[in-house]
Amino acid sequence: MNIGSITIGIIAFIVLLSIIIIIHELGHLMTAKTFGVYCHEFSIGMGPCLWSHKFTETTLSIRAIPFGGYVMMAGEDDGSEEIEEMRNVPANRRLNGIRAWKQVIIMAAGAAMNILLAWILFIGISMVQGTAVNDNDPIIYSVQEGSPAQEAGLQAGDEILTLECGGETLENVSVTRLSEQVQYYHDEPSFLTVLRDGKELRVELTPSYDADSNMWLFGFDLTSKIEKITPLQSIQVGTQQLGEYSTMIIRSVSKLVQGIGLNSVSGPVGIYQVTAQTASLGLLPFLSLLAIFSLNIGIFNLLPIPVLDGGRIVIVILEKIFRRKLSERVLNAVMLGSFALVIGLMLFATFNDVTRLF
Repeated sequence: MNIGSITIGIIAFIVLLSIIIIIHELGHLMTAKTFGVYCHEFSIGMGPCLWSHKFTETTLSIRAIPFGGYVMMAGEDDGSEEIEEMRNVPANRRLNGIRAWKQVIIMAAGAAMNILLAWILFIGISMVQGTAVNDNDPIIYSVQEGSPAQEAGLQAGDEILTLECGGETLENVSVTRLSEQVQYYHDEPSFLTVLRDGKELRVELTPSYDADSNMWLFGFDLTSKIEKITPLQSIQVGTQQLGEYSTMIIRSVSKLVQGIGLNSVSGPVGIYQVTAQTASLGLLPFLSLLAIFSLNIGIFNLLPIPVLDGGRIVIVILEKIFRRKLSERVLNAVMLGSFALVIGLMLFATFNDVTRLF
C-alpha cells in the first residue's frame, strides 16, 4: 500500500466517523433546543479548541482531534457544572429537570438521526443506481479450485435450497444470510442442500479463511438477480435494506451476547481497513459503508448499557417508575462498570484486528 492510498484511507476514515458522530450529536442538540434545555457547547472533535463561535447561547467549536464530539447540556451530571454559566441555569432548563419523556426523546435522538441517515443513504444510492439486488434463491456461478466447495462436489448451476449450520436449518436462504451464518459457525461443518438437474443433493463442507476478504468462505461465487427500479420504488428498496441490515445487526448482537462470533468483532483498526478498501472503489461504495456504520452506531447506542444512550434511557424510565433518583454512588458505580465493559470490548476488538494483520 503506497503513501497516497494510505492518505486517502485515513481521510476517508476520519470523514466517515466524523459524519456519523456529528449527525448523532446534532440529534441531541436539536431536540434539547426544542425542549428548552440549555446547551453550552456543540463540539466537533475532541481536545484543544482550534476555532469557536458563540451564537445566541451555544458555542460551536472545532477541536484538534478529528474524532468524537459532544453537546454540553446543563444537568447532564458529566462534570460540566464546573463552568459558571452552567451552575446558574434554572432547573426547568436542565436535562435532569424536565419531564422524563422529554429526556428520553433527547437521549434517543442521536441514535434516531444515525438510523435516519442510513435510511436516506440507502434510498439515495438505490435511486442513483436505478437497480436493486434480489439475492434470494442463490445459484452457484463458479467454484474455486481447491476450495471446500470443490472438494464437496458442488458445481456451477447448483441452486442452493437450504443451509444447515449452527444447529439451524435455513430455507430459502439469501446470499447475505448464508454468508452471515457461516461467519458465526465457521469452526463446524455445514450442510447444503442443492438442486441439480431436478434432483436434490445434500453435501457437507467446512469453510476456509480468506485473508484478503477477512471472511470465512466455502469457495464459490453466487449469482443474484438485478432488477431495474423507478425512483419511487427506490424508497421501498431503501426501506427494505434498512430493515434487513437492522435485523442482521440485532441478530449479531444477540449472537455476541451468547459468546458466538466474538473472534469476528472488529475495532478501529478493522474499521480503518474496511473504510480504506471501500473508499478506493468510489463514492457509492463509500456511502454504502457510511450507511451501514451509521445504522450500526444508532442501534448499538440504544443497547441498555448505562454508559450508552439506551442505558441512560432505562435509568430515566426506572427512576420515573419508582419515583426516586438512583443514589449518586450507585449510579457512578454502574456507569464506571459499563464504561469498563465498553472499553474492554473495544480493546478485545482491536486485539482481533491486530492478530488478523499478522
